[in-house]
This record gives sequence, C-alpha cells and structure tokens, in this order.
Amino acid sequence: MKVAIYARVSTTRDAQKDSIDNQIAYAMDLITRNGWTVAGTYIDNGISGLKVKNRAQMQRLLADAKKKKFDAVIAKSVSRLGRNLVENLQTADIIVSSGARLILPEDNYDSVTSQSKFNFNIRALLAEEDSATFSRRIKLGRQGSAKRGKYQASLPAYGYRRDENGNLVPDEVTAPTVQSIFHWYLHDGWGMQKISNFLTEHGYPTPRTVSNAGNQGTVWQQSSIKCILTNVTYTGTLCQHREEVRSHMSKERVKVPEDKQIIFENAHPALISKEDFKAVQDLMKSKGNSHSNGQESLFAHLMLCPDCGHGMTYRKDRLKKQNGAYVCCGYVKRGKAFCSSHVIGYGTLLTAVKDDLKELIGSNVRLDRLFDAVKGNVGLKQSALIKELNKLNKQQEQLEKNVQGLITLFSNQALTLEQFNAQNQRNQAEQHTLAKRKAELESVIETQKDTEEQFRAFQKKIALFAQLDIDDEQVLKQLLHQVIEKIEVHQDGSIKIHYSIAHPQDQDMSELLQGA
Repeated sequence: MKVAIYARVSTTRDAQKDSIDNQIAYAMDLITRNGWTVAGTYIDNGISGLKVKNRAQMQRLLADAKKKKFDAVIAKSVSRLGRNLVENLQTADIIVSSGARLILPEDNYDSVTSQSKFNFNIRALLAEEDSATFSRRIKLGRQGSAKRGKYQASLPAYGYRRDENGNLVPDEVTAPTVQSIFHWYLHDGWGMQKISNFLTEHGYPTPRTVSNAGNQGTVWQQSSIKCILTNVTYTGTLCQHREEVRSHMSKERVKVPEDKQIIFENAHPALISKEDFKAVQDLMKSKGNSHSNGQESLFAHLMLCPDCGHGMTYRKDRLKKQNGAYVCCGYVKRGKAFCSSHVIGYGTLLTAVKDDLKELIGSNVRLDRLFDAVKGNVGLKQSALIKELNKLNKQQEQLEKNVQGLITLFSNQALTLEQFNAQNQRNQAEQHTLAKRKAELESVIETQKDTEEQFRAFQKKIALFAQLDIDDEQVLKQLLHQVIEKIEVHQDGSIKIHYSIAHPQDQDMSELLQGA
C-alpha cells in the first residue's frame, strides 16, 4: 500500500512532543512494520492549523488524493491535520471520498477499521477548543502586562530601544531624529514630504532599517513621518489594546472603544512634551480640513510618468493659463535628483486626448490596425508562455522523481532523518514555487484566448460613445475611464495613450497592449 505522510507544527509549544521529526518517525515506524511504501511526505512547518488555505502542503496533499497518487494518509493525530473543527471534517471527507484511507495512530482512528467517526469528531472538537483556550490565555496575559505598563509591541517605537528588563528607553542614535521631526513640523512649518526628503538626502536611518526589516531601504516615506507624529508613545504614555482579534479562527482585528483601551501614563521617558504633541495633532487636523475640495480631476488615476513609474498629480498653481498642469509625483516628492517634472498643461492634454479619441471613434481603419497589433503581440507572447509552461512541467516531473529517490534512500537507511527532512523541505519549496508560476501562466494563456472577444466589446463601447458628445465633461470622463488604461507623459511633453482593450482585471493582458 502506498502511503502519504502529513506532518505539521505551528509553534514552539508543539516542538517537544509533536516535532516534525517525531511525527515522521512515528509514521515511518508504522509503515515499516506493515510492509507499506512511502508515496510522499507533506510537511507544513511553522504554520497554524486554523486554515487549510494557508497551508501549501495540505492543499497539495488534498490535490494528490484526488489524483489517486496514494492509497492512504498517515498523520500522527487529528490536531496535526488542523485545529478547525469544520475544516478537519472537510479534510477527512476529501481524503476518504477520494478512495484513500485516513490513519491517525495517536488518536486510534482508522477510516477503514473504525466503526464510526465519533472518536474523530470528538478529537477534532478538542483540537479546536485547545487552540481557542491558548488564544484566550495569550490575550489575557497581554492585557495584564499592558495594565502593568509593559510595552506589548514586538518592536520598540522608532527613537526607543528596550533595556535588559524589556522597558523602553531613548535610543541615543534615533531619539534626536524623532525630536527634530516634531520640531520641524510644529515650529519650522515643514510639511511631511519636506521632512522625509531632508531625512533621505542626509542619510538618516529609516525605521525599517533600524528594525532590520526584510524590505528595508534608505528612502523615508511620508507615511513614516505621519506615524511618528501621531504616536502618543513619544510623550511617555502607553496606549495599548487599541485593537483586538474578534475570533481566533478568523483573525479579524477590530478597533477597541477608547474607554476600554489600556492607558498607562509615565511608562517610560518622554521624547516629546504632551503640549507639543497635542499642538501637532491640532495642526495636522487643521491642515487636513483645508487640503481638498473633494473633487477629482478629469484624468485622475490615468496619468503616468514613463521614466520613474510614478503617477502624475494635478497642480492648479502650474501653467495657470491652461487651467493647471499635471506633474510627475516622483519629481514633486523627491525633487529633480529623482526625476524630471514631465509637466503638461491641462489644456494641451485635454485637446490631445479628445482629438485622439475622435479619430479613434470615427476610423474603422485605426481600430482594425490596433486589433492587428494586439493580436500579433498576443500570439508572440502566448508562444513564449506555452514554451515556459512545458519547461515547468518537465521540472515538476523531475522533482517528483527526486522525491521518490529520497524516499528510497531513506527507506534503505542511506539518509538520516535530518538529511531526509532538509532535502525534502528544499524540494517542497521548489515545488511550491513551480506550482505558483504554473498557475499564473495557465491563467494568462486562458485570458489571451479571449482577445478577439475583448476587442469586439471594446469596439462596441467606442461605437456607443460615437453617438454622444465627448465635449460634455461628464461623457468624456466616463469614456476616459472605460477605454483608456493609462496616459504616459514623456519628458518632452509628448503623450502616449494606452487603450484598455482587455478586461480591467487582466493585468498581464494590459502589459501586452502597451506597444499597440
């Protein structure tokens, strides 16, 4: 009988009794004693058992069960299958209805020999309740620590570090930066973007750099400045339990009413006075109230700088004779060292776009030429995608052979359990990457089959607007956002219009249309 082994561990509390090595050894002992063979191992390491959708190897196991790749599945216990009652019942049903046998030795359950599922159901309920109990204990423990003035976040706020007792103390390097940010904003009248530009240009370490985050960078973001300016922690006050998880199953976070939040005054040394902090909040509120009239410009979300990739913002104070202008956001935020302005007057842009649309509406030749270009690009692209897909299929076949080879070596004791696990984890990671890319390619190839249908729909939309007056601003706005994907403005002021022939959600198709 060919047997698949499933193992899972989520937290360190499972490490001693239910470690991955322990679970595999347990299953291998049962397989060896019965003279069965191993068809494959499926290991979700360090992943919660609450949701199947978050466990790539469990999903692969269920898919392989439907493909009849094995005759039985062994997991050490119901809790290893998962800690969600409903999903455990569904998982067991998929495995058994696919013709495979489900064996959970620690819980004394075997779908073939057990007379009923009562024992399985009870174990599944207990597994979920154990998870809920642990979650409640963690929540109560954190709330108790917060009431004692203990900082609960995983990382200290920028400007602080933790001492040997876990308390917040000013960081000698970054605390002065926080104080400067408040001073510049409150007393020198600097905006958030000017502050972020200054910090970037002078090489101040960013919050993500200080915390050693994986995607750290040297560029300060306006959002980081806002987070600092609105963080009451800098006054020495801890405001915690502002959000909580509604259910340990859904992990949905909800805001906690202010009267139930946990406030602890003078928890640590302040970097900013309470008076200055309040003055900053009042200033931000007053700026926010006068910032916008709530109206979107005609070309909102369509304008793009082709050089830096940023969008373009409408500025009333530029080229006033043309009723304003669009300017590269990268230039506005980061200055000329980052990108040039790519400025174009609103009047010039409006005339150019309307003329192009009128020509497109009135010219079947132009439409046919556009379709031929799109169809040709799609054909070339599809050929390359199919070639890559075939290559991925061969790589997947080779990986499956590698897994079988590993199992044979392990069964013959040519590999230790540690060597087997290490190599198997590498194979699983590569399988996951290949499967993800394969799904992406198949989706794009399927989308491209509808190219002609999409173009005919685009043609109908153009024909509909041909009956309307595009000099009417409301009609023009609808037309722009329905048939145009983006408008690029080059450094010399010339524009390139990219028509959205594909469905809006088909991003890969939209890329193909850029050269049309």
